[in-house]
Amino acid sequence: MAAKSNSIIVSAPIEEIWGVLSEFDQIFNWAENVDHSCFYSEQEMGVGTTRRIQQGSNVVLETITYWEEPVGLAYQIEGLPPVFKKVTNSWKLFDEGAKTRVELTVHIVPIRPPAEIAAQILGKFFSRLNKKMLIGLKNQVEQTLTDDKKKYAPS
Repeated sequence: MAAKSNSIIVSAPIEEIWGVLSEFDQIFNWAENVDHSCFYSEQEMGVGTTRRIQQGSNVVLETITYWEEPVGLAYQIEGLPPVFKKVTNSWKLFDEGAKTRVELTVHIVPIRPPAEIAAQILGKFFSRLNKKMLIGLKNQVEQTLTDDKKKYAPS
């Protein structure tokens, strides 16, 4: 199995970050590498919820396998080459008062040991994508908080 983790500090309380992550179908609003996303299941929250993601001509389905409000969620990614048995992204949020550390880890299980090299390569690819998603999440949350402060500031 290959696993690659990235983390970032967001200047916002944990509830703000959870609010963005838990709107599972809205990832296209803050992840620059997602062109389109929508629910693929009738369920819209918690374990079993599935979204459809489009990146250019590539389409994958992501199904939530873990949901613990407000500290984390994980989803299995389907639609990748069959050499991979299981690919999962796991988000963990760590409350640090006015700030939150957000960790995103990709776990890749190859179908057979010879595919371990391919899993390592895919892990590096996902690590780059996940760094971009973390930055997009940070920008989205911090910009929303800044806009809200301006909106409610006395004139």
